[in-house]
Amino acid sequence: MSIPGTIYLENCLSHCNIANSIACHFTGSLNLRLFSISVSKVLSETDKFRYELIPLDNGEGVWKEKSRNVPPVKLIRCKNMDEGLKEFSRDIFNLSREYNFFPLFFTVFVTDENETKQADEHEKEENDSVTGEFCIVQTLNHAYCDGRSCEFLLNQITEYYNALLENNLQSMEKVLNRVRQTSTPSSDEIYSFRSENPLIKLSRWQQIKNIFRLVGTKLNDDGEFSVRYPVIEAEWEKFRTEKHEPQMHYFDLNPIINHYAGNKNVNTNSIITALLVKAFRHVNAVMHNHPEKKKISFRMMSDILSAKQRQQFIGNYCAYVPVVTDGSLPLEDVAADILKQVDSFRNNKVDVSMFKFLEFALRKHMAGKKDDPVSFTVSLILHRKFIRHPNSLKGATFIKTTGALNYEPLDLFGAKLNNKIAPTLSLSPDNILFVTYYPLIGGNEILNKVTEALKTVIENEISVVNGEKQKI
Repeated sequence: MSIPGTIYLENCLSHCNIANSIACHFTGSLNLRLFSISVSKVLSETDKFRYELIPLDNGEGVWKEKSRNVPPVKLIRCKNMDEGLKEFSRDIFNLSREYNFFPLFFTVFVTDENETKQADEHEKEENDSVTGEFCIVQTLNHAYCDGRSCEFLLNQITEYYNALLENNLQSMEKVLNRVRQTSTPSSDEIYSFRSENPLIKLSRWQQIKNIFRLVGTKLNDDGEFSVRYPVIEAEWEKFRTEKHEPQMHYFDLNPIINHYAGNKNVNTNSIITALLVKAFRHVNAVMHNHPEKKKISFRMMSDILSAKQRQQFIGNYCAYVPVVTDGSLPLEDVAADILKQVDSFRNNKVDVSMFKFLEFALRKHMAGKKDDPVSFTVSLILHRKFIRHPNSLKGATFIKTTGALNYEPLDLFGAKLNNKIAPTLSLSPDNILFVTYYPLIGGNEILNKVTEALKTVIENEISVVNGEKQKI
């Protein structure tokens, strides 16, 4: 076994105690017994999960070897997937304790509209297979890995399951060997200014230029959307003793996505992010009566690893890239500006520099001292392989990805680190936008305002692309 390398972001995330539940929805059939075997086999061979990350003072952490059983795959029947996921997320930390805090576990949800189903049919379903609409939910402790690592592991579980259905021993062993070879390089091994052979190549001169660019980026939470530290200090202990239900919202973006299809100045992600920016701007200008507050600062998640490296490394290897744009501009202009900034960051590996810059700050215990001056942090939940190949899971067809987010901070330090509105997004193949958030200490009033503003902005933009009178 190889002890995980030190990633200071993971140390800090262990104090936040974040549970992300990523739900992949399917229609078809799933053999529960074989899927459970596949989960157990793959996760048992994941070296990182043989260790426990123990949070220490000042945002530090230490890895210690710990023997834990892979939790069983639980079946939950519900009439409505979203309501079932909300209830599941509300009680997620009790379930985590029941599973001895194993870093990643799976649950299968199935819609059960037929209340007259006999008990023996339910028993057969639990021991054999489910049919119809179902979703596979993977719940991760964010301190151990990011969503891309979970995506890799679910791909391996899917491959093992498919091979198990066909009793293909060679393919099963190939999957397990691939998982056995994964590791968690430290952030210094990923990139270090002093290293002659880092895993990510970035010249020292480019790193210096990138750091100057990051330091010179003028960020400001003009709308004061963040939960202020005095509020967290007063309410975090009460918050962690209560149960919280995540918000889940859907918006039809077909008219907007279709209108901008083929526009080389924007892409789908930049259009969606621009809608969010204009929603925050709408809260400033209309709901809070501050039309002069036009600039919106936020952070986007950016994966710093290559596709090949994602097959090798399990951990948190995403950067929080800063973006500043004018929310009062037309949607296309905002989206084009966002895309231009993001492309520039990636082409010059500013995201890698941002990853290391944050690691430096966390190593020096600078986190939790001063609030990060941005209005929100946006991330995506998606499964690339299922999107490209909807029939990757034998016997089933992929429909969409949703999810539910929750957290139970272990201490004041962890509570302060999670004080941003964090829209987490997914776009279905039929262009339905799914939005969920973490609950906020101090209440969800601002989340409700942002959601209402997003609805208003989307309705307005649909009017614009349809050539109708603008609503705002």
